[in-house]
Amino acid sequence: MGTAVDINLTIWRMEIGDKKGEAADYGNLGTVFQSLGNYETAQEYYKKALAIRMEIGDKEGEAADYGNLGTLFRSLGNYEKAQEYHKKALAIRMEIGDKKGEAADYGNLGTVFQSLGNYETAQEYYKKALAIRMEIGDKKGEAADYGNLGTVFQSLGNYETAQEYYKKALAIRMEIGDKEGEATVYGNLGALFNSLGEHDKAQEYHQKALHIREKIGDREGEASSFGNLGVSFLSRGKYPMAEKYLERALGISKKIGDKEGEAADYGHLGIISHHLKEYEKAQEYYKKGLAIFKEIGDRRGEVVHLANLGACFKSLNKCEVAEEYFKKALSLSKCIGLNFHEFQCLCKLSMLKLSQVNQKEAISYLFQCIEKFETLRDFVQDNDQFKTSLLEEHGTYPYKLLSNLLSSTGNPRDALYVEELRRARGLADLMAAKYSVKEQISGNPQSWQGIQNIITRETDCSCLYISIEEEHARYWILKATGDIHFLQKKVSLEKRVVTQLVPSLEEFFTESFRSLGILPQQNCEDRSLDDTESISTHCENRELMRDYDPKDFKSNLISCYDIIIAPVADLLKKPEIIIVPESCMYQVPFAAIRDGEGKYLADTLRIRIVPSLTTLKLIQDSSPAYHSQSGALIVGDPKVGEVLLKGTRRIITSLPSARNEAQMIGRLLGVTPLIGDRATKEAVLNVINSVSLIHFAAHGDAERGEIVLSPKCPPNFIPKDENYLLTMTEISQVRLRAKLVVLSCCHSGRGHIKAEGVIGIARAFLGSGARSVLAARWAIEDTATEAFMRCFYQNLCRGKSASESLHEARKWLRKSGFDKVSQWATFMLIGDNVTFEFGNWPVSNAHKQP
Repeated sequence: MGTAVDINLTIWRMEIGDKKGEAADYGNLGTVFQSLGNYETAQEYYKKALAIRMEIGDKEGEAADYGNLGTLFRSLGNYEKAQEYHKKALAIRMEIGDKKGEAADYGNLGTVFQSLGNYETAQEYYKKALAIRMEIGDKKGEAADYGNLGTVFQSLGNYETAQEYYKKALAIRMEIGDKEGEATVYGNLGALFNSLGEHDKAQEYHQKALHIREKIGDREGEASSFGNLGVSFLSRGKYPMAEKYLERALGISKKIGDKEGEAADYGHLGIISHHLKEYEKAQEYYKKGLAIFKEIGDRRGEVVHLANLGACFKSLNKCEVAEEYFKKALSLSKCIGLNFHEFQCLCKLSMLKLSQVNQKEAISYLFQCIEKFETLRDFVQDNDQFKTSLLEEHGTYPYKLLSNLLSSTGNPRDALYVEELRRARGLADLMAAKYSVKEQISGNPQSWQGIQNIITRETDCSCLYISIEEEHARYWILKATGDIHFLQKKVSLEKRVVTQLVPSLEEFFTESFRSLGILPQQNCEDRSLDDTESISTHCENRELMRDYDPKDFKSNLISCYDIIIAPVADLLKKPEIIIVPESCMYQVPFAAIRDGEGKYLADTLRIRIVPSLTTLKLIQDSSPAYHSQSGALIVGDPKVGEVLLKGTRRIITSLPSARNEAQMIGRLLGVTPLIGDRATKEAVLNVINSVSLIHFAAHGDAERGEIVLSPKCPPNFIPKDENYLLTMTEISQVRLRAKLVVLSCCHSGRGHIKAEGVIGIARAFLGSGARSVLAARWAIEDTATEAFMRCFYQNLCRGKSASESLHEARKWLRKSGFDKVSQWATFMLIGDNVTFEFGNWPVSNAHKQP
């Protein structure tokens, strides 16, 4: 009825010559037909409106029509056209000074690029929109931009940042009383927690969204909430409940004519039937959804349903039909520029070929797959956070599978290059930027050369490169001669006593030494800010947890030796070993793993860790003039007191042992340390980029990669994070010239363990230009820390290398009564094996007071 009235009104306006009103009516009719899923008619009306507005010179209306056409083509999956129209709208709005419209266009362009998987550009547009909306006080638009930024980070698996943005959006929506927007944010939070596997929390948020939508009569929103609840139950494997909610969503979508929602509901119902092995029913649902997406011209939806049908036929072992659907999905993804969906289709085709034991074609598809992932990676440009999240969420599997296939088909050298593509790539990018060199390796096999020469440039050492699968380990041993030896071995682990289950290798390495992270009960300053360390305060007998069962602990050390070293021991005859570990192995105390006769690895070998061969090569290739040859920055026991830490009041206590440690090192090196209230963030940043050696003995947070310094604030002012925390971001913005950074500030070798490696303080310093970092995996007694540091620096002052100094300090600790593994094996050297010529330091530099 409403459409008929609009058309009659338009005819009347034509009769009286009201061009502006006529154009407005055409625009409104376009919106009506678009909401009904009749995109062709909608497009006709938008173009009629546009023609009139161009004729009469109505710039504001012209921009609105371009925006409407952009939104329409985005709904149709025609992102090129959508981008073209939104940019035309943006140009006009910038010309006429329409700030609100300009912000809307930036937001629309962000959505287009997000749909294409170009998350970096999407984020840039959303942030431009946000800046304008904050400037003009558009609170509703500001909330929308926070929500959009949340979805970008969620797509990349960066759930913590996504949640922060969603909560900002929620706070604004609640403040301005935007109930519809509030429900949208609850839905986003529900989807986020569903992705994290926190299904109860997800359900709680979806129920909140549903309650609001029912109350305000938002039928489309109701359908969305029922659908989200269905997906939540689907993720938990509760198929009857999932089906119940999805059927309700489908009923509403049909009733209100929401074609897109109807098709999505069919897709999810198809997934349920697929899981229940009701393949005919699944096909029926998928085909219904596909038909609707074709009808309304939603090509992205088509891609998803074609891929779903392919997966269904693969489950039926109808591989030819499955391949046909996957290829259709792939072709359409390429056609409309959906890079992420193209990547997923290539993954599915590789798995299909592998199930057919067609390794040649599986490898071919995997090569295409990693090439496409490299494209996705390029989209995020210099955003390190995005790169690590993208790899963690989506990229690990194809690289690992391709590497495995190449090594099992007699091509271990190329397999090693593929491993390099997933190891510390983000770190390598940071280092390359600091050293002003090009990326060392790419997805193009033409760039795969010279890896065997990296170890030839090291002195008297071998390199052990390890890759871990569920029950297999692969080893590459790189020799100083340029030779590469390869071995693959199946590993059998024993059942766990408690669970009676055999752990995977990843579980074994991740969990076997967790007890070492518990603080010693006495004489140990807690220099960590990590919330995870609070377990120590709840433990009745921390020493018992720390060395929980001597037999189990010893057994784990022997098992590690048997898995990591024994298969290749005859190839590791040099006095030093460089280990490139799998990410799950970073908590293994390599120095303390022991053979069946009780001999520790550190008894015979000096040990160094590198995150990847590419990062080592970047250090090797850096100009000799790049790193400072003299000067030291030593920081100990910054005076902090009461601060706001992440919005919560907290008192940061003094660290007398850290102060003694810094003073002792200062005396050895002839340098005045920054201690107490002199150890400010400003003082540290003033000299950190000019010295050759940096030592921190302070509070820190390994997970977030932060070091606590003394705040420089007016009296009666409670310092905030930015006044006293040295963050990973700030470290990465500094171009360090240090040859060695020693982190005695927390469990500094720890951090979030991701596919990229360990994300924490040590990585931040390497990425900022440091040649090497000495970091601790766990805290040790104050007396052991001071004894270790004294011995380490004494050897360094005698001209020994960092690796030799670490080796000697470990031996000395064991001979001096610190013979527990938890006391002598905590420190690891990451990166280069540096030396210092302290005798050549200028007196003015050596005694420089920062």
